[in-house]
Amino acid sequence: MALAETSGRSRLVHVQAVEPGFPFHGEVVTDPPEQWPALGEGRYAIVDPAVLIQLDTAVGETLKVGRVAFTIRGRALKAPGTFGLRASVAPRVFIPAAHLAATGLVQQGSMVEYLGYLQSDVDLDAWLEEKRPLLSAERTTARTVSRYQEDLSESFAILTRYLGLVGLTALLLGGVGVAAGVRVFVQEKLDTAAVLRALGARSGDVTAVYLAQAAALGVAGGVLGVAGGYAVQAALPGVLASFLPVELGFRPDPLVGVIGFTLGVSVAVVFAAWPLLELRAVAPLRALRRDVDPSGGRERSLAVPIVLGAALLGATLWQAPTYRIGLAYTAGLAAALLVLAAAARGLTRLLRAHVPQAAPYWLRQGVANLFRPRNQTLPTTLTVGFGLFLVASVQILQSNLLIDLQGDSRPDRPNLVLFDVQRDQQEAVVALLQERGLRLDDRSAMVPARIAGLRGDRAEAVMAKSGETAAQTREERDQRWALRREYRLTYRAELRETERIVEGEWWPDELPAEGPTPISLERELAETLGVGVGDRMAWDIQGVPVDSVVTSLREVDWGRFATNFFVVFPPGPLDEAPQSVVLIGYMAGEDARAALQRDLVGAFPNISVMDATTLLRAVSTIVSQVSLAVRFMAAFTLATGLVVLLAAASTARFQRIREALLLRTLGGRARTVRRILTTESLVLGALAASVGLGLALLAAWALVRFLFEQSFHWPVGDLVVLWLVTVGLATALGWSHARPALRRPPLVGLREAEGA
Repeated sequence: MALAETSGRSRLVHVQAVEPGFPFHGEVVTDPPEQWPALGEGRYAIVDPAVLIQLDTAVGETLKVGRVAFTIRGRALKAPGTFGLRASVAPRVFIPAAHLAATGLVQQGSMVEYLGYLQSDVDLDAWLEEKRPLLSAERTTARTVSRYQEDLSESFAILTRYLGLVGLTALLLGGVGVAAGVRVFVQEKLDTAAVLRALGARSGDVTAVYLAQAAALGVAGGVLGVAGGYAVQAALPGVLASFLPVELGFRPDPLVGVIGFTLGVSVAVVFAAWPLLELRAVAPLRALRRDVDPSGGRERSLAVPIVLGAALLGATLWQAPTYRIGLAYTAGLAAALLVLAAAARGLTRLLRAHVPQAAPYWLRQGVANLFRPRNQTLPTTLTVGFGLFLVASVQILQSNLLIDLQGDSRPDRPNLVLFDVQRDQQEAVVALLQERGLRLDDRSAMVPARIAGLRGDRAEAVMAKSGETAAQTREERDQRWALRREYRLTYRAELRETERIVEGEWWPDELPAEGPTPISLERELAETLGVGVGDRMAWDIQGVPVDSVVTSLREVDWGRFATNFFVVFPPGPLDEAPQSVVLIGYMAGEDARAALQRDLVGAFPNISVMDATTLLRAVSTIVSQVSLAVRFMAAFTLATGLVVLLAAASTARFQRIREALLLRTLGGRARTVRRILTTESLVLGALAASVGLGLALLAAWALVRFLFEQSFHWPVGDLVVLWLVTVGLATALGWSHARPALRRPPLVGLREAEGA
């Protein structure tokens, strides 16, 4: 904690005691300028700008760090090292390393991190191997730049996986849109293709002509897509400016543009090829007779699904974060298509056997249209249902990620934390807090302890099994760290709202008189230690051995601002153990919080008080920025999906117009025709929406639970909106298809439809 003597305010800071030669890379820019070289000339400090603002102090004033008062020489406008959330939680205070000992900050129980620079010709692995026994004996952990890079990559893993899946989904949606649009195009060009065949053109030539047109459109779309991608990339430096301490530039990579262009054109051509195959089956006689049924296409169409599936698999493996994810994604898509096809077939069989004979004619005819010859049940269900499946999966995934990102967003969430409150101080401290109007939300005991053994083996023996080599796996290193670290145990009788039991059972109200003490472990810690329900654990609590048995595993929401613990004991066994208390509460007003902190530190010098308002504000800012990226990608996919759904629902437009004209010719009234087509579209839309959303729920649940490893939340509102929009869109389009047939006399409409 740093204390500004003029204002009396204090806050948690990140003290960096630097020696001459720091920083190793880059430079420190100060205000006033050129103050960094003077840092080591006396008891001076250079601070992040946030320190001056939050402590209501200024350059030239005194800042007390530990036992030493430092004069603030300037602000660090730019300095290598900590940035982002950590810098917001604990802004930096730079002091000379020569005065660190005098502050009294380095003592038993302090956590100190030393940053060193090794010459580039040093074999870092060999150096760590040589020093590791000494480091282990001193309970010291060594980390390298590569480890920091690995941790940073893991921090962005969820966002990277999400963006990768969204990119794949957008790619497939584009393909579905191309297929649906080309299918409508083909319906318009069947007569033209028949005329070309009658004039002597081969079927392959006819198909090639229109495939070339699709490829040309794909090239145009690819150029626009690459240009748009470069435009977004050019805007990224401005978006990321608040995240990074360095300025980013824009340097387009031509190879990435070529890859994106090639992928886009390939998807357009491959997805256009399948509906274009219908042109190969067009007979020359169709130029004279519309009722000629195309033949031969069924036998030749098996090769195209195989090629399409292979191309889809290749594109997915290319774009997926890992090959395993790509294979699973492709398998899921194939399963979704099979389920949609089975649902369409099942609906036609069900309706054929159970047509409501007592229903009005328009209802019976609308239902019968779903299983008549040349019905559109299968293609419409596949295109609309598959498009909705992709869109809904992204939307459900986005909702779950944003819920976990945002956590507790209440305006009156806890913002004050009191550490190291002794048991005999609790009553007086709580009385002072209540007198000042603080809402006390939680109090938790904290008992320091270390793991002494697992399943009957001493902790040292367990660590020895993994050896002391630099070739340890990440899991072995994590287990060693979990065995060596100091824990803060707590005890209570019930679960918190931030946790839930995922395995085992919570302890009963009355504990057994003999035997090991039941405990509850956080799930990921249990996996790191390699223990489960029923395993014994021995603890060293200030020199006193305590035997325990794991009776439950908990999943903890660490994103909530609350006193969450890795290890929880039941009340009783630890009641008399050496312990301190943590208090958490909410208090409005920055000045009121500052006055409370000053009075608390004055009356109880051992207590540390942290105003988490700045932390929560920093977290909210970063979450908002990350959420913006998530929402942007989801909005892009939803917009693409809307276009795809419109195209998919319009694939049978010309056939429905012709059917409406025939019904008018047979004496059907306009209202009856409109009801028939609306009924058909409503049932088709409801089927596609229901199956597509069901598949999306299943896929999103699997992704959230197993890929992102988070709790799944049911976005009921999103599901209802998506279902209503899809059904409403399909119904509205079905109704609109009847309008051209109702605006003109039936004979005129039929002649126009037949090209007479």
